Parts: sequence; structure tokens; C-alpha cells
Amino acid sequence: MKIQNITGQSTEQNVQDILREKGLEVEKPRRDIGVDLEVWLPAKPQKKIYIQIKGRGKTQKNNRYRWFQIRTTKKQRDDTVKAGLAVSEAWQKKVDLCDFFVLVSEGKKENWVFPSAIIREIVNINKSRYGKRKDNISGKQAEMDLDMERDGQPLTKIYESFKGNFALIKEKLNGV
Repeated sequence: MKIQNITGQSTEQNVQDILREKGLEVEKPRRDIGVDLEVWLPAKPQKKIYIQIKGRGKTQKNNRYRWFQIRTTKKQRDDTVKAGLAVSEAWQKKVDLCDFFVLVSEGKKENWVFPSAIIREIVNINKSRYGKRKDNISGKQAEMDLDMERDGQPLTKIYESFKGNFALIKEKLNGV
């Protein structure tokens, strides 16, 4: 099994365990709908939210423990172009599928819980550094480097209120 598959399984299990500890019901979607987890309150099983998990393993040769990518499918890229958008914006199709992204850095022992709107901000900030990369231009992926700086401050500082903040998920389910 590839290291990235092992990391994907361990980070997904970690997030599931945390959500269950918070009193939430968690399940992988029965069919592939482009998200990693469906989450709901036991008292409100009809109201579900969708979560995408992105992970970085314990050991990174490049020492980039907070650098995540949104990868897209050919269909998402084709649909983006059909909708009249630039193929480099295909990542938005992936973001549209989810309510939250959880970015897991095993090396830093961190979980970052971001609503999809904040993920959009982070990708757009990262475009200044990574937007000219071949895979970003072709729409195959978009970067989310939390160690990148904006106006002299790392994104980890700007978005520190989202670090480990799984309460955001429960609040959304409660309608807060």
C-alpha cells in the first residue's frame, strides 16, 4: 500500500474518532459522492453535513507538514470548462461538494477545521505563489499551504481559530 493511502486511512480514522467523541454520528458515504464523511447529530439524522479530509503524513522529505492539495477529476475539469470557467478553477467543484474540510498534519499533530468558504480564501491566497504551477494551470489541483504568509503573517496565525475547532461542525448541525 502506498504511503499516501496509509496516511489517508489514518487521518480519516483520526477525524472519525474525534467526531464520535464529540457525540456525532459519522459514516463514509455508501456511494462515492466526492466527499469523505457524512456527519449528523443522533437526534437529527435527516440533517447531514459533508466533510473532505486532507492529510499530511508524519514524515515529509520536504518538511512541508501543512501543505495540502485539492485534486480534481477529469469530469470536474470538463464540467468547469462547460460552465464557462477557466479549467484552473476546477478545484471549486470539489469545494462545492463539502461543508467542511479537515486538514490533518500528522507531523505537527494538528487538525484544521475549515468551512468551505475559508478553504476558498486559502486557495485564492495560495494562487500568488502556486498559481503558475503546471498542475494548477491545468486544473488538476489547487494548493493550500498554511505556512504561506499573507501581509507578513503565516496563514496558521491568521486562521488560528480554526485549529482543532471541531465545535464548528457541531454548531452548523445545531443551526448555530
